[in-house]
Amino acid sequence: MSGDSKAQLQRNVQVSDELKPHFRVTTIMERPYVMLKKNHYELDSNSKFEGFCIDLLAELSKDLGFTYTIHAVKDGKYGNDKYGNGSWDGMIGEILRGEAEMAVAPLTVNYRRSEAVDFTKPFLSLGISILYKVPDDQQPDLFSFLNPLSWQIWTAIATSIITVTLGMYFVANVTPYEWNLNFSCCTAHEPHPAAAFATNQEAPIVMSNNYSFWNTVWYVLSTMLKGGCDFGPRAVSTRLLGGTWWVFYLVIISAYTANLAAVLTVSRPYIPIKNLDDLANQTSISYGTIRGGSTMQFFQESRIAAHVKMWEYMKDKDVFVTSNGKGVERALSMNYAYLMESTSLEYETSQNCNLTQIGGVLGSKGYGIALAKKSDWTDRISRQILLYAKRGIIEMKKTKWWRSKGAACASTASAVKHDRFALSMYNVAGLFITLGVGIVLAAIVVIFELIYRCHHISKKEGKPFLDELLYELKFAMNMNSLSNHRSRQKMSMCMNNGNGKPNHLNENGHLKKTTI
Repeated sequence: MSGDSKAQLQRNVQVSDELKPHFRVTTIMERPYVMLKKNHYELDSNSKFEGFCIDLLAELSKDLGFTYTIHAVKDGKYGNDKYGNGSWDGMIGEILRGEAEMAVAPLTVNYRRSEAVDFTKPFLSLGISILYKVPDDQQPDLFSFLNPLSWQIWTAIATSIITVTLGMYFVANVTPYEWNLNFSCCTAHEPHPAAAFATNQEAPIVMSNNYSFWNTVWYVLSTMLKGGCDFGPRAVSTRLLGGTWWVFYLVIISAYTANLAAVLTVSRPYIPIKNLDDLANQTSISYGTIRGGSTMQFFQESRIAAHVKMWEYMKDKDVFVTSNGKGVERALSMNYAYLMESTSLEYETSQNCNLTQIGGVLGSKGYGIALAKKSDWTDRISRQILLYAKRGIIEMKKTKWWRSKGAACASTASAVKHDRFALSMYNVAGLFITLGVGIVLAAIVVIFELIYRCHHISKKEGKPFLDELLYELKFAMNMNSLSNHRSRQKMSMCMNNGNGKPNHLNENGHLKKTTI
């Protein structure tokens, strides 16, 4: 017969179940791999089970031609040689004692188990990850309006206010162009109107500067908070510094306003750990895994410092559980991080939105089907599992049980933020650099203004330049009396005539008539 005829004949021949090989299959109750149906008490031994592993076993049975009887492992354990003398418990122990020929369950393939039994090729690849409860939302506190910016930025802003205030005060007092005759907020470029009608004894015409220290503080704060100010800079240096300050606070206020609504209206949970290292280096959150499982063996045998530290913590405390279900319950009810396989974690987070995965996946391992040593079925089942993986059958079954069974959450990648989002110094560092450059440029410009003014006066009055420079600096630093400044003296001379009356008044004290 040709090859095609033989294949057709094999497909047409129906072999009786009595003639097929029969396996006693041991398993363990673990969602979503093996579960009891809701009406399991009405069904026989095989029909009462459902889950990913049950579907996989049924597929293998149909394609490879064998029958099976399923029973749950008596002690509820996966398999561990606790004492190191070959006395295995769990599903591995049942195979070694001849109580079962096959173990189909979420059974991790590792070195110690593979020395006792044979494993097929893994039907699922996985690693270890952290299951943790999503904390309750943090409600805004009394000072939540400060949350849009980090404390580093608030500190830098306070420092900037102090720096700009001192810088503006210094520049405005040093530059000659901020000193006016009776400077007023209403007549910034002219003498006070009352000066024209005042007597010499009242002496209303004096040199004044609007940038006293407290006025400068008010100017900086009011412009920053957009409250407006009744005076503004007049010199190039003060305008340069003021303009830089305006640009600085414009961006800061805009960023704060844009971020304020999100901070006050969106409440985000805060998770204190971000990865396995964070978990190892803290003590407030307890953590553990299944007693006797492959995850416990991983930490027990690992030589990585963080893993050794975690094992030292776990082995002396009551942190182990008997099943994934118990671990999930403990994570939901206590401040507890459960270390479990990533595929099982993916299922749990898809079913319960109060759970989330912390960090990435540690290590790489797989679930395999266990059989007795030197079993003829190990290679046959392995080849069939590889064929299922190639055709996407395993992925379809995983989608069926992970996504389609009343899943409450659409994705395991839940939108959990590890901290409130606040602008950091890195986001606005350029603003502070710009402000610093503005302060430096203002200082340079005010030096040139002072030098130019002193040079002009010294040349006009025939005085030494250095003497004039020292004179102006002493006056700017309030070391000389205002009445001693040349502008006051010249104005007094101009305003007085020989009889002690201002020259714009006649002898009777009335205003002189002038023509233009």
